[in-house]
Amino acid sequence: MPAFIYNRRIAFHETDAAGVVYFANFFHLAEEAETHAIASLGNAAAHNGFLYPRVHAEADYCAPLHFFDEVSVHCNILRIGSSSIDWKFDICHGENICAVVKITSSRRNPDGSAAPYTEEEKLTYSTYLI
Repeated sequence: MPAFIYNRRIAFHETDAAGVVYFANFFHLAEEAETHAIASLGNAAAHNGFLYPRVHAEADYCAPLHFFDEVSVHCNILRIGSSSIDWKFDICHGENICAVVKITSSRRNPDGSAAPYTEEEKLTYSTYLI
């Protein structure tokens, strides 16, 4: 399936003293893109009062990004579990992949118990499943 693609420019506050994007900000870019990807799916993917703690996060850095670089974040889902989703974000500048971020979120009820996805929700999220 095609990825959801989120485009924007790097802001000054995301860079360090050398003008390079601070490494932790790649996770912010990924989560920002995730928000827009979920919103693109409509009400079937709404948060509806659930909690979404991150249970795993990793990143591979391939090339630096700088202030005002135009980036595209390609959002895909690697796996949809009963109450978790494994996301993959390719953060690109032009044709170059600058970082690959993977985040697993677990859907929880307000009391902390697992909140399984319905089959309809899984089908909705499968739009970005690779």
